[in-house]
Amino acid sequence: MYAQLWHTGAMTHPDFFDGALPMSASDVNPEQESVTPSGRKPTVAPRPMTKDEIRRTVSDFGTAARNAMKAGFDGVQIQANYLYLIAQFLNSATNLRKDEYGGSVVNRARFLFEITETVLQYVAPGRVGIKVGPMNLFGPFVPNEDTLPGMEYVIKRLNDYELDHLLLMGATMDFTGSPLEHLAGDGVFQHFRLLYHGHLVANVDMTQARNPPDRGRLADSIAFGRPYIANPDLPERFLAGAPLNEVSWPTVYANGPHPPVP
Repeated sequence: MYAQLWHTGAMTHPDFFDGALPMSASDVNPEQESVTPSGRKPTVAPRPMTKDEIRRTVSDFGTAARNAMKAGFDGVQIQANYLYLIAQFLNSATNLRKDEYGGSVVNRARFLFEITETVLQYVAPGRVGIKVGPMNLFGPFVPNEDTLPGMEYVIKRLNDYELDHLLLMGATMDFTGSPLEHLAGDGVFQHFRLLYHGHLVANVDMTQARNPPDRGRLADSIAFGRPYIANPDLPERFLAGAPLNEVSWPTVYANGPHPPVP
């Protein structure tokens, strides 16, 4: 069991900070919905992090990793994907900084690698994974000309750390007409498994039939997220060939009329 370490950055909301703005790489609204104590609300433009806040946040990831191992987890996974803080630094549309954390892909990725190296001070590489990838199509996270070369740089460099795994998300939306169009379907896994030499985990819309050994595997392991939410007995259902329940989204994050079961 691995603890996933992440920071929401601009995806959080002033409701959590007595009205103060959340922080991120730059003051770019991610144009999403934040789940707040009083329901879902639109995100706002955050405030740019100071260098001191960046340093403290990097240190906080290390502290979180140390605490997770003390709590008995087998390892940790750094969440550097989707719409959250590390991804906000990696994305040239949400990172408009002019200092050493912005501009070139090397600078935009600096935050991620400082976090990775800090976590590795507390947890052995064979107990550290990372979730990262280019597959988003929301607001300022729409793929641009920097998306693919930036992610290629990140994933190639991750080989240097000999981590436990790289969890790679597949397409979450239709990429027709975008710079990532050729990575739709299984394309993202076929592309990046040539660049990453460690254990690759594939995620998003996975099924039993999608990764058959007789046609070459997409990845070394397959991650099931949403099916597990709706089917806590997922392995048993797979073995029995039983039908799967669908996720009931009104009950996710406890934002519907039915409170979570204790």
